[in-house]
Amino acid sequence: MIPHFYRKLTCDTATVGRHRQKRKRTCDKVPGVKKPKPPQLRGVKLRRAVLDATIARVEAVGIDQVRIADVAVAAGVHETSIYRRWKTLARLLTDALVSRTAAEVPIPDTGSVRTDLAEFATALARFVATPTGTALVRGTVVADDDPEVTAMREEYWHHRLTASEQIVRRAQSRGEVAATADPRTVVLSLGGLVHIHAIHLGREISAETIRAAVDMIVDGIAAS
Repeated sequence: MIPHFYRKLTCDTATVGRHRQKRKRTCDKVPGVKKPKPPQLRGVKLRRAVLDATIARVEAVGIDQVRIADVAVAAGVHETSIYRRWKTLARLLTDALVSRTAAEVPIPDTGSVRTDLAEFATALARFVATPTGTALVRGTVVADDDPEVTAMREEYWHHRLTASEQIVRRAQSRGEVAATADPRTVVLSLGGLVHIHAIHLGREISAETIRAAVDMIVDGIAAS
C-alpha cells in the first residue's frame, strides 16, 4: 500500500534522500497524479529540431506547401515557439534552406581561385543530385504566386550569392583575379551551369565539364 504522504506528492515535486527512488516507483501508480511533461526544447535544440522538420516538409510536399503548423507537429514543439523565434514562414524557410545549403556546400578557401571554384562547383553538383538538394533547388527557382515564398526565394539567393562571391573577392585581394571582374557574374555562370544540368537536363554535371568551365572562367578573369 502506498503511504498516505505519497498520495499528496505530484510528479514534479522535488524529493531528497531515500524518498527519491521510492517516489519514482510509486508516482505513476498514484491516482490523480500527472506524469511530468518532457522538457521543452529551447535554444540550439529547438532550432535544430525545427529546421530539420522544415527541410523534411520541403522534401515531402514542396516549398509552396510548407505550413508552420505541420512543421510544429513534426518537430514536437508549439507553433508559438516557432513564431516567437522566426516570426514568419518566409524567415523560417530562409533559415532552413540557407543553413542546410551552407552545411552541404561550404565556401572553400584554399588560396587558389581555380581550386576554390572547382571544389565549390563539385560540392554543389553533388548536393543538387541528392533528394534533399533537388527539392531545395527546385523550390528556390520555380515561380510561385505566394508572396511569402517569393520573399523567401529572394532572401535565400541573396545569402547564397553573397557568400559564394567571397571566392572571387578573396582572389581579387590576392591579385589572382582582375579588379574589374564581377564576382556575381562569375558565381552565376558556374552555379547556373550546375543547376541547368540538375533541373533542366536531368543529370549530374560531369567532373570534366566542371573542370572545363572553371578553366574558361578563370582564364577569362585572371589578372594580367
